[in-house]
Amino acid sequence: MSKQTTHVHKLIAQYLKENNYPETLKQFENEHGNPIPASKLLDESLDDIITDRIQYNAIIDTPAEAIDVNAELHANLKEIIRDEFTHWLTPFPRTPVKLIDIAGLVLSSCYANGVIYFSANDSNVFVVKGGGIVKSIKFPVVVKKILTLGDDRVILVGMNGTLYLRELVTLEPISEFQAHRRLIVDARYIRVQGVDYIVSLGWDFFVRLIKLDGDNQFSILSEHKLQQQGACIDVVEYRGELVVVLGKLENTLLDVFAVRDKQLSPLYRISLNDAEFTASGFSPRFITIHNAAVPLVAVATSHEPFMRLIIVPIFDVSTATPIKRNQIIKNLNTMSPQDKYSQPIISWRLCKEEDEKASGLWVMGDDGVIRGVDIIDDKAAIELKDGHQGKIKDFITFIDANGVEKLVTSGIDREIVEWE
Repeated sequence: MSKQTTHVHKLIAQYLKENNYPETLKQFENEHGNPIPASKLLDESLDDIITDRIQYNAIIDTPAEAIDVNAELHANLKEIIRDEFTHWLTPFPRTPVKLIDIAGLVLSSCYANGVIYFSANDSNVFVVKGGGIVKSIKFPVVVKKILTLGDDRVILVGMNGTLYLRELVTLEPISEFQAHRRLIVDARYIRVQGVDYIVSLGWDFFVRLIKLDGDNQFSILSEHKLQQQGACIDVVEYRGELVVVLGKLENTLLDVFAVRDKQLSPLYRISLNDAEFTASGFSPRFITIHNAAVPLVAVATSHEPFMRLIIVPIFDVSTATPIKRNQIIKNLNTMSPQDKYSQPIISWRLCKEEDEKASGLWVMGDDGVIRGVDIIDDKAAIELKDGHQGKIKDFITFIDANGVEKLVTSGIDREIVEWE
């Protein structure tokens, strides 16, 4: 009984014919039941096909060498990774617990001495302790941001450009100050050399250095007019100086200032663009600084469809270099989705010990997912998905009185969740 002739039969016949096995080929055709035309397959002989397969197997069986993603970095940047970075640490907050219910959408929150403060889009400010609301007030304006000052005071940053100084918990008025004529984009508080400072970034293109004296009175020490609208800001004490890092819209350069002789002194700019162009398709949207031996600036970018995380250091602030390039330690895809309207939120994981290494960053997603980014493995190490439906609007992280790391997140679903 004859059998169907396939490419395998033809390849074998071609091999037997080419290598002078006429009797074997004849017997092969007799047993097959049909003459077999000797031919190659796509111009490849049986020899060629088998040789290629052996070489392919040898390649895939060879263990791939580990890729050193830091190989191209300058020596000083590699040193920072070695001395300041570590893997994502466990334990970490992962269990969501509903905290409180409020009617409005949370815009800002902060933590101090076991108490959490929330501001909402309906102008209400809430004081929460032990899982319950202990104080709430209706404010004359919407409070965009809340800053705590030590153990006894809080600053409510109004959307009208005014700073309202209040007592902790009771929120009794102490003083107020018109810091900007228009909206305050962002503000930071820091205490340096025994002096209380507020650095504010306004919609009026000004960044201002404001001092709060012992009599609880505000005064502007210095201001700097920006050429482009500021988008984000953070502050750090470095070598005894107050250092300000600022990002602008449609610009990939970070401006670095230091306070010298009570003045905001521009020092240099840090390029976030490996291609070394000032203008690019992305810009910084959020900045947070890890206060280490070499301060580490983490930047959330406007990249779409996924936010990228760029980390650069603050080196010797005495160097008079107009633009510092090749400073990028990490440039990671966080896989956190966003669009052109997104306002990303990131935060360094808090250190329980003073000399503890940086162990990653929290990233709040428009998809309601909290991602923990490992800065050694360059990827999201964990994803917390059970807290929110939709965008996370606000987020804080803190170490509580028992030394436990916690997160509090507020979403556009109007859920307020504490992660333990």
